[in-house]
Amino acid sequence: MTEPPVSRVSRPIDHPDPRVSVVVPTIPANSHDAVVEHLREQTVDAYEVIVVDDATLDICEARNEGIRAARGSIVALTDDDCRPPRDWLSRVERAFDRDPGLVCLEGAVHGGRTYDGERRYVGCNLAFDREGAVAVGGFRSAFAGWRDDTEFGWRMERDAPGHCAYHDDVRMLHPEPPRATLDRNLEARLREEYPRRYEAVLVPDTLPGRVNDWLWRKGFWNLVDAIRYDLPNAVRSDR
Repeated sequence: MTEPPVSRVSRPIDHPDPRVSVVVPTIPANSHDAVVEHLREQTVDAYEVIVVDDATLDICEARNEGIRAARGSIVALTDDDCRPPRDWLSRVERAFDRDPGLVCLEGAVHGGRTYDGERRYVGCNLAFDREGAVAVGGFRSAFAGWRDDTEFGWRMERDAPGHCAYHDDVRMLHPEPPRATLDRNLEARLREEYPRRYEAVLVPDTLPGRVNDWLWRKGFWNLVDAIRYDLPNAVRSDR
């Protein structure tokens, strides 16, 4: 993890000896007030929240700076447009307590984004051993904006001293659709660098799955989501 430029890092929630450090990467154009307020309602005590609010850093640099600033042995990631349930961190801690060999934990996502544990390591609900993340080099800016979290998770699987797991009860609310869109060049690079994992995780093995994947890569589902979410907003604005 190379040293980035000095950025704006704050701790809206602090603790002298945190077990978990929550890292929220954001930029000044986006509000992070709501996610911090939800984090204030967590049912655990020994945690801190680190907000990296700097438009000069890409998302990987921002996450890496948060990891460097973290004082907890566990780092939990979420995004500025998410709403963590009150028991989110308690379930994260419980997962690591029950499984001493766990180095990376992915959880479920629902709302505008849904995820149920296909080894894609969605960054809005991801927790990991801090030392393990540093050992594998953190997040790679080469994938910033597309598959950066997946690529990180696959390196944790391959290189970190432990194992990765998915827990369905570690849940995150992502109210709006994701802001990221398909980057074909980065998708091709991920496939080239991780051919076996790519085939096992991202290439469907059924005909309906392959049709669905083809539609996604052609942008069909992005159009469906745009209609699904923009139409209700338009109706509300006319009232």
